[in-house]
Amino acid sequence: MVDAHFVPYNEETHRTQFLELNVEHATWVNSEVKTRYEIELVPPGSSIREIIESTLPKFTSIKPPEGIIYILEVDGKAEGMGALRKQEDGVAEIKRMYIRPKYRGMGFGKVMMKRLEEKARDFGYSTLRLDTSEYMAAALHIYRKAGFKETEAFPIEVTRLSETEGIKIYMEKQL
Repeated sequence: MVDAHFVPYNEETHRTQFLELNVEHATWVNSEVKTRYEIELVPPGSSIREIIESTLPKFTSIKPPEGIIYILEVDGKAEGMGALRKQEDGVAEIKRMYIRPKYRGMGFGKVMMKRLEEKARDFGYSTLRLDTSEYMAAALHIYRKAGFKETEAFPIEVTRLSETEGIKIYMEKQL
């Protein structure tokens, strides 16, 4: 049996493992985008790790009641993540939902989504947004089952790893 817990991100406890989860996620995204769309997300002379390391401090500054980062801990190790952050008044965005492949299909993505939705309500948000892509089939399934509907593009924070506007799917849900 798997000993799994969803816990708020703690800088001291999770920083190294959270960095590795983000690098792993971004490496997979980069590979999929490069293979499917022939788009290179990493600028010459840079690496995914460098990009993640440079953006992580801003991302990990998310704190309640503006947002929260959850870590899926399995047997004491970070094996998944998900974040909620303020986009504008009344609107929060779900970011970086990722469960390591070894733990997919066990319902952890659904539980993570439920936790993020609950926190969004607790923090007073009335709308949830997220962006994804067609190659993220499992994520799309979870989002649609959770009641998210495709919508027009909305403003997102653009980083080098999110410059894929032509392939993004924008989704929204009223709480």
